[in-house]
Amino acid sequence: MAKGKDVPELVRAGQRLEDEVARLEALSRSVRKIPLDSEKNITRAAQELKEALALPERLGGGLQALAAAMEQMQSRQQAALEPLSAHAQKIQERAVQLGTYMHAFAELGNAAGATTALLKTEGGDRNAIVEQAQQELAKILERARSLAEDARGNDFPDVAREADALRQRVATLRKRLDEGPKA
Repeated sequence: MAKGKDVPELVRAGQRLEDEVARLEALSRSVRKIPLDSEKNITRAAQELKEALALPERLGGGLQALAAAMEQMQSRQQAALEPLSAHAQKIQERAVQLGTYMHAFAELGNAAGATTALLKTEGGDRNAIVEQAQQELAKILERARSLAEDARGNDFPDVAREADALRQRVATLRKRLDEGPKA
């Protein structure tokens, strides 16, 4: 075991207390093993008994030191946990915000898919279908641009990048529709 300041006070206090309890246990065994059949043995047993009876006071001091070290450990624990509470709130807020962005992104993807499906419909007035698709694509472009800017402003670069990519794909599709024949 490391010595001195490398060892936390809680460990040192616990080790001192353990040493005192071990000493008490050893004295207890020793006193009980001494045969009480001579003056010398009785005197020795009385001295060891006196020493053993003095240990509870030292054990009390050891317990107080251990309690103080435990209080210090509890204070350290609290000092580490308090900032986590504030950070947990921030994590929760960011997760909710990310969920909102992801929901908005999914809605954009669904709208783009629906518009693409509209363009694949057969029959009907083709010019009207293309015009309706262009209007929907314009709305999707604006929502994707807005989502990307908002996500970028709130430090969600992945969402911003994905929204920009969707915006570019939709812009390309819209450009092809503008350039293509309407007949």
